Amino acid sequence: MAFFPYNNITNYRLEVSQQPIRARMCGFGDKDRRPIDPPPVVRLLVSTADGTPVPESSVDHSMMIVHAGLWSENRTEERSLVINPSSIPTQSTGPSSTVMSLNAPSCTRNLMGHCTSSAYVLNNNLGQQGIYFIFQDLSVRTEGTFTLKFSFCDVKGLLVRSLSGYTNSRGSVAAEVYSAPFKVYSAKKFPGMTESTALSKAFAKQGIKIPIRKETRYRKTNNEETRDPTNEEVPESSSSALPTSTISDSKVSETTVESTGNDEKRNHHDLSDDDTDTVRDSEEGKGKSAEKRRRKSK
Repeated sequence: MAFFPYNNITNYRLEVSQQPIRARMCGFGDKDRRPIDPPPVVRLLVSTADGTPVPESSVDHSMMIVHAGLWSENRTEERSLVINPSSIPTQSTGPSSTVMSLNAPSCTRNLMGHCTSSAYVLNNNLGQQGIYFIFQDLSVRTEGTFTLKFSFCDVKGLLVRSLSGYTNSRGSVAAEVYSAPFKVYSAKKFPGMTESTALSKAFAKQGIKIPIRKETRYRKTNNEETRDPTNEEVPESSSSALPTSTISDSKVSETTVESTGNDEKRNHHDLSDDDTDTVRDSEEGKGKSAEKRRRKSK
């Protein structure tokens, strides 16, 4: 395949085909790392000096790359590095409490994942062919609002120009573009991942490894209330069963009282009979003793 000559290509332009919306901060551990959602996608547009578009099939994209960097919301400060909290010196609580570490805090990457993407010639969701750079593995450590700065470089073009004697080359970066601001949430405030876009689904069908989600996942907030019909029926059934159980309990209690009263009556009658027998025995004894006295007197 014959490619377009490099000396005729003078204009490279980047445009963000898919903007990042939100992300969940991954902190300073590497176990739970969530990518920026949706995955940022950048398209390369090539033209000649007079503005004539160059077909994607005529561009040698084998050594074209785009690098992603993390910047502030207003695009004035780079935020690709952050101080690691574990490296901040702390005062000891032991006997040597006045001794502190003299080592300076170390910095670590704030933008995690693959920050460089190679070029892919793909068809978008409308069937249009283009040169795309996909960043499906980017994560941010800290919370805040950021933008992504994409820088394009054609390594092969630089080598060809340098070997051809071009000393006034434009440098390694041939084009730049910023994304729209996106917000990085903490784990508790993160509203959830969005549904996969049509562009992501189109690229996934062409072999690009992009995680595809069929449904939107939102985290329930404190203000949201969801009702389950099955759960609502439970109090009604329990309330209707409550009088029955109360009635049955009252019947049982009345039966118990009646049985207790009968037992008491029985015990009362039994005790009165015993007392009667005792009185009878005592009277019979008195009568026998009186007869003995009469006999002796005679």
